[in-house]
Amino acid sequence: MTSQSRTVLGIALTSVLALTAGAPAAAHTTAAATGTTAPVTVETRAPGAWGTRTLHAANPDPASASGGLNALVSAADGTLVSLTGDSLSRSTRIRPAGSTGWLTPQTWPDAGGYNTQLVSLGDGSVRLVWRAKRADDHDNYWLKTATLAPGATAFSEPEYVAAVPEKGYTHLAAAPDGRLVAVWSVSGVVKAAEKAGPQAAWTAPVDLDEQPPSGSRDIANMDLAVAKDGTALLVWQWQESKAVVALEKALGAPAWTAVQDFPVPSTDLARPKVFAHPQGGFDVFYDDLAQLMYTHRPAGTTQWSAPQSAANYGSTYGMSAPAYLPNGDLFVAGGPGYSTGSWYAVRSAATGRWLPYGQPFSTAKKVRAVDAVATSGGTVTVTWREGYSYQEYTMAAVFKGGTWSVPRRLSATSAQFAGAPQVAADALGRPVVLWDEYKLTESNSFALDGVYGATTTGRALPKWRDYTDDGKADLFGQGSTGLKVYAGDATKLSAGQRATGWPTGTLVLPFGDLDGDRCNDVFVRSPKGEARVYTTMCGGLPDQQSFSVKVSSDWSGYNTVVSPGDVTGDGRADLLTRSASTGNLYVYANNGAGGFKARTLAGSGFGGYKRLIAAGDLNGDGKNDLLALDGSNELWRFNGTGVGTFTSRSLVFKDWGTSYKDVVGGLDLSGDGRADLISLDKDGHAWLNRGNGSGGFYGRVQAGTATNWSDIRIS
Repeated sequence: MTSQSRTVLGIALTSVLALTAGAPAAAHTTAAATGTTAPVTVETRAPGAWGTRTLHAANPDPASASGGLNALVSAADGTLVSLTGDSLSRSTRIRPAGSTGWLTPQTWPDAGGYNTQLVSLGDGSVRLVWRAKRADDHDNYWLKTATLAPGATAFSEPEYVAAVPEKGYTHLAAAPDGRLVAVWSVSGVVKAAEKAGPQAAWTAPVDLDEQPPSGSRDIANMDLAVAKDGTALLVWQWQESKAVVALEKALGAPAWTAVQDFPVPSTDLARPKVFAHPQGGFDVFYDDLAQLMYTHRPAGTTQWSAPQSAANYGSTYGMSAPAYLPNGDLFVAGGPGYSTGSWYAVRSAATGRWLPYGQPFSTAKKVRAVDAVATSGGTVTVTWREGYSYQEYTMAAVFKGGTWSVPRRLSATSAQFAGAPQVAADALGRPVVLWDEYKLTESNSFALDGVYGATTTGRALPKWRDYTDDGKADLFGQGSTGLKVYAGDATKLSAGQRATGWPTGTLVLPFGDLDGDRCNDVFVRSPKGEARVYTTMCGGLPDQQSFSVKVSSDWSGYNTVVSPGDVTGDGRADLLTRSASTGNLYVYANNGAGGFKARTLAGSGFGGYKRLIAAGDLNGDGKNDLLALDGSNELWRFNGTGVGTFTSRSLVFKDWGTSYKDVVGGLDLSGDGRADLISLDKDGHAWLNRGNGSGGFYGRVQAGTATNWSDIRIS
């Protein structure tokens, strides 16, 4: 899905910004701020700023698609646990409550088989459950578990539950008192075992089902939950007859019994899902004729509520686990539905009814792998993957009080068939998201790079032009292999992240933070003149599929667009444009709310310069300046005033820049705290002019010697 075709809740996009065709004034005069067009505005994003995109677990085999994300769960105390791996082995990583660092992974070499699960249980523990091949019987497996006890920093040694076949349903649930219940299926026979506490042994398995009403013994799906009072509820559906079976076992009861008056009908693809309600009792969801249905049994009762329609076109297939909010409301989301991409539903605790829902969190038709969690401040954070063909992204949005935030793209690159993104809440209620990320290879194919993550945090203001999140300004390079960011010192300028490029003639500029998330964004003008700002993930680059804010339908009337950083003195990055017809210089000031204020005149008489260069602070007065190269190849400096205008010019170099195809200013590549110039000549060499701190530059030296720049345009 392209950003051009996307309509996002809460965004007001402004129509074409008309260009003012005023008469040229005397050369190099400045002007007071006078509005000439309507401002560009867009709703601010959700509370909290998504922090740096960080590598959680590298792909152990870069030549394959192994080592991806399996699961992420949060224990009752906010400890986070992830599960990564493939059919060969799995690894768990722990982030203790109150910590921001992940501990050394634990590897489980025999846990690469079918139906390996990581589950957060009602007793505060986290369990890894898997089927491991038996050394003494190659046709059968052991059902094994390992426990992360509350407050522990490592999983226990594995314990054996029972002998099982390789495949089949497996579920594990726990009561708050530590009692464990395990259920699994063996060729259509449902078995169960229990463990009374940490020091107790597992009971011998018992068979729970009889012959199905008709047809085969194949089970369509199964689910298990243990309520606050220790009652276990098990539900499954026979594949051929569609009959739904519900059994329960109260704490201390000698056997499982049929659930009385269980209201889930035996319909095609009922797919019931069972959840323990935090206040006791059970919540059950199921499908019925393209509707998501809901029924509830409160604690201490045997009466089920009359089924209600929770969401038209919703489905338990792809539904997130319920998020229970502080006010008692219940939130579920999912995708895809029967005829929609995304959907969500909210049940009011005050009325006991499901509320009519409005605009979904995504308008993309292809939405999958939805996950949701209750986060701080009465919010719900939802993650999902969306896109088309080979362009799928990890997305996130926040729901609060009936309103969605603008969706936020988290992944830096796009790929098809990446694993489901996972979200969990940490000890402070902040969302932590993990996802698989693919890198674009030099052959333009995708290879799994590893598992990346992000969380909301209080970030410092980003340094202008910093796209690697190392606190230093970076350089963009566009070539036949796409868009790259170059970081490091002047002698290395190593290529970092890469994204697919834009069509020939597209202007791509490092900009600054537009949307207030404290990550620098990117300005793009298409060959046809459309202007957009692409919002990024900290430490990542955008491509054409990234979310963007439309600035104008046609900026072809501007023959120069410059990203100068802050020139208005408010600490926010701005844009400078030059009118092709008048030579007037305009500033589009960042409005601090995700858009731009109406343009104001920054100066006139700039039409005679063949190049305008954002320079940074050249003279050390704390205000960003502007460089201009005239037709006689003389380089001039215009000192910034800090209020969106510039002073009269001063000569910097004579007979300069005749061999340069690109010049970029404002970067401190020498590391001395002064703004430098980096230039590319027509022979593919890069040159550095170090700033002297007094408004000028030292003589040039070759930079980036390890890179052939002949096919690259820098910005």
